[in-house]
Amino acid sequence: MLTTRTTWSASGSGASLAAVSTLKIQERFSLDAPPALVWDHLVDPVRTVDCLPGAEITGQEDERTYLGAMKVKVGAVTVSYRGKLTFEEIDADRRYVRMVGKGREKTGSGSVTMTMEGRVLALDDGGSEVTVDSEVRLTGKIVRFGRGMIESISAEVFKEFRVRFAAKLSQEGQGNAADAADGMAGGDGSAAGADGGRADGGASTGAAPADSDDTLNLLPLLLRAFRSWVLRLFGRR
Repeated sequence: MLTTRTTWSASGSGASLAAVSTLKIQERFSLDAPPALVWDHLVDPVRTVDCLPGAEITGQEDERTYLGAMKVKVGAVTVSYRGKLTFEEIDADRRYVRMVGKGREKTGSGSVTMTMEGRVLALDDGGSEVTVDSEVRLTGKIVRFGRGMIESISAEVFKEFRVRFAAKLSQEGQGNAADAADGMAGGDGSAAGADGGRADGGASTGAAPADSDDTLNLLPLLLRAFRSWVLRLFGRR
């Protein structure tokens, strides 16, 4: 089960190429997975990035600083970003994390800066609730869409992230259960590593095959965002 409650607020100085748009994002969603497992994924950038379309980890500077890249596509135009993600605070006891990400267009002057705080809370039924508070500052080509469309696109991107994140947790949970069953049956654990890989090998590529183009395609997101906007517009009448 995946539920969500979303609120958005935004401010910006226009939709020209030189404009700056700032989004304040608050997300809250629940997952049928134990808090410890959700927390382990949330503070593991490799696992988390797998759930974000178009993003990848390209390197690591130290134990809390990672290099990354992201591709955003609109029709035939692709915008690529390169940047850095830093975990500024990790509190395992409270399951609280604060991270800052900064990136720039590879071939343009656009940039994105994100500050995010995340928390994992335990639910009475054994599941988890994840809360995310972010502030994102955008400049460059992406701002041409305007604040309202950027909000809608961001909502669609986060929706895709939630779906992939939940699927990855489910796959890993099934893989762990299979490992435990194999260990009990085989005794020496040979079944789990017979081919030299992980028993849950499919989970690591559950979001997208390694050789696929997982560029964040904004065109279908734009269409869904426009549809949502039209429904909201006529729904108010």
